[in-house]
Amino acid sequence: MASADTLDILGPSAAVAPEGFSIALVRRDASGTLVSAEDAAVSASGARLLPGAGQPPLRTFLVVPEPGARRVRVSAQAGEARSQADFTLGPPATEVSLSLEPPAPVKGRDKEARLTVRILQPDGSPEDSGAPPVLQANVGRVEALVRAGPGTWTARYVLPDTRYPEVAVLVALSAWPHPQSIHGAYGKVLVPLAAAVELPGRTEPNAQLSVSIAGASFGPAKAAADGRFRLPVIVPPGHDTAEASVVDKAGNVRRTKMNLGLPPTDGLACVLHPQRLPPDGVSQARLLCATSDALGQPVNRARVEVSARHGTLRGPTHAQGGLLEWRYTAPASPPRTPERLLATWPERGAGSREELPLQLEQGPVARVALELAEPLVHLGSTVRVTTRAWDAAGQRRPGAVVLPRSPLGTFSAPREETPGVVEYFWSVPSLAREHETTLEVLAYGPVGTEPARLSVWVDEGVLYAGVTDSCGLPVPEQPLRVGDARLVTGADGTAVLGPARPGRLEVIHERWPGLRRTLDVLAEGGPVFPVDPSPRAPRETRRVRLAPEAPVNVRLKVDGARVTYWMEDATGRVLEGREAHVWLSAGEKSAVVVEGGRGSFVVKNPGPVSVSVADVATGVTAMVEVRP
Repeated sequence: MASADTLDILGPSAAVAPEGFSIALVRRDASGTLVSAEDAAVSASGARLLPGAGQPPLRTFLVVPEPGARRVRVSAQAGEARSQADFTLGPPATEVSLSLEPPAPVKGRDKEARLTVRILQPDGSPEDSGAPPVLQANVGRVEALVRAGPGTWTARYVLPDTRYPEVAVLVALSAWPHPQSIHGAYGKVLVPLAAAVELPGRTEPNAQLSVSIAGASFGPAKAAADGRFRLPVIVPPGHDTAEASVVDKAGNVRRTKMNLGLPPTDGLACVLHPQRLPPDGVSQARLLCATSDALGQPVNRARVEVSARHGTLRGPTHAQGGLLEWRYTAPASPPRTPERLLATWPERGAGSREELPLQLEQGPVARVALELAEPLVHLGSTVRVTTRAWDAAGQRRPGAVVLPRSPLGTFSAPREETPGVVEYFWSVPSLAREHETTLEVLAYGPVGTEPARLSVWVDEGVLYAGVTDSCGLPVPEQPLRVGDARLVTGADGTAVLGPARPGRLEVIHERWPGLRRTLDVLAEGGPVFPVDPSPRAPRETRRVRLAPEAPVNVRLKVDGARVTYWMEDATGRVLEGREAHVWLSAGEKSAVVVEGGRGSFVVKNPGPVSVSVADVATGVTAMVEVRP
């Protein structure tokens, strides 16, 4: 065999998430034929290399970047062949800047302020590949977030209705590379909200009163004849006393301290993202908390406590900018009560508290089963078909989209009678060439709305792409770019890319360019790297025996020793007033009770009994075994 003379490293072409990514070594001999790369020496700087999934003749690795690394270099050598590849780690943005206009709004004077959020790269230039920022405020609310330009968003910050001074803590996270990612840039801003109020009180009649608060003077104001006064002042947060000066008619000055009676305030704001996860024991959310003292200054090393009802928490770590960060991991199975995270800062009082709900949502349907009301289907009849759906954990999965298929007949619209159980009617034509047919049911979903994963796979030489949310639910109507071509995912969240032909493909989400897959097809029909498992919709197929068209159908139902019978027409409608002949192989039966076209009796015998019921007018007969 000719010695190998080329060695290539395959991997992502754009910035990758810091938790890791896959690469492959591709070795070809002098004729261009793929050969094994098992004897190649491989090293990495800025990361660890772990063996990847087997995909001979490719040799694959999982690249795990070192904490804080922004670039990884992988080198490989096999004989005289060498190769080197550099990979950039995301997110591209390193900072989220928040600013208000006016910068120091005052309660009682301002109702709202304009909030500007800028997502910045290390050099200060705007970065636009991340998701819209998720914003949280400890007091007041943020409304009407809109994109104002590349990497720039504006919103309206509405001041709280309370009249006392306090500090607004606003926290922002811009997720990358997709809206549900735990990665991305973050930032905060602390905004002291002073309060414009009229300070009431009583002093000497007709005296002149002045007040000094935090170095600012207000007044003088003249007291009324009864000594009452109201003095307009602006009280900044954290200052609960004022210096008062009273000058009487004789010019005497009296100075006193006034307690302003300010209540404790909230100094804690937290943002949790994402707020939906599957209960799979692996998926994570990111919790960021910012703190402020009563004056609006950040508090280093604040002892914030966080708890979760069901999942696990790791942290806190001290993130850049003085924020605290935790990683939440979802439980391995669905809990019986809703998940909730609680963040408290006891040092700042009971008001410094954040309750953060998190939705633990089932994954998509993973298995389906179909049931026919009768094993033998008469031509020209309509029969009930029941489909049951489960998720990967074996739990009933409500809301799945169920699609029945058969080369014969038509189907009614599916109807979910109980969670995870879908019923529909199959109408079979009166004529058929064969004595049997197939009935198939496939299911997917329920559908999601927020894209989180882009998968690419190959099936029988054809490439497919699929978009799912953070819980694995398919997301329809997602625009994808493949070179110059534009595709949109269908109702099941998938799109056909075309035949697997040699070359490199970039599959990019049009709205979220950070969500992309770089795909190398190494030969006609494959192999392909990287390739995801085919997420084929679960299905069940059954062969169904067909019988000639019958004037009536006799139906039997056994419940212990009780037998119920009735006659139906081809559409499944119960026929009333039909005479029936009942026969037992042994024992006896109770009197027949007829109600609503259905007859019922109890079999009395110590052992098994064969029971037949015949429609007298047509002779159509059904038989069943009863074990009392």
